[in-house]
Amino acid sequence: MPADPWFVSDDPETELELGPDERVFTAALRERATAWPVRTVPPAVSWVAKPEDDTLLVACVGLGDGPNGWPPLVGLHLTGSTLRGDHLDEHFYWLPEPRTPLALDATGTPRELAALAADWFERVLRMRVVRQEWYHRGRRYADRCLFADHADGPFGRYVDGLAPPECRGGAGVPGRPDRVVVLREAQDRHPGPAARLGDPEPGGPFSSY
Repeated sequence: MPADPWFVSDDPETELELGPDERVFTAALRERATAWPVRTVPPAVSWVAKPEDDTLLVACVGLGDGPNGWPPLVGLHLTGSTLRGDHLDEHFYWLPEPRTPLALDATGTPRELAALAADWFERVLRMRVVRQEWYHRGRRYADRCLFADHADGPFGRYVDGLAPPECRGGAGVPGRPDRVVVLREAQDRHPGPAARLGDPEPGGPFSSY
């Protein structure tokens, strides 16, 4: 069990705002997560949140090396009897469109969905995560975090003013990254595509910041 409990509330008020089904889901998810073996599921920053519109419950895990463990951020939206999981926007908890290979969609009772959510998070937490970085004149102008068994990913940051002239104005990054940093090693017992990181596609899905 990690030093910090899995899926703590992001704010004390969050627990008071949970509806009956959300309470059942959250309690069951936490119970399942405490049984994850530390040897194959390394600790990570995790939490539950209620966005301002109060229409859904979000459960998140940060897999990166930032101050709060992101990016990348993965998580689930629980809305009534529907559960959807994928990469998450680190600021607004948005799910990507189109969906990525990580996506989870399910319907069921709160306990059924909690079991599916726990299995999904456990699988994701075992995956290898890397950050690709591009530099110009010694300064990083672009990066993206992705799961190494996927060809690409929706995460990315791009500073147009630091990029080389030929990459500015939405032209994208050229080919192979200058540096690849491993954020999490794969914990799967059976090595697979995670050990083979393909070349990034030119002009990958970066967003400005």
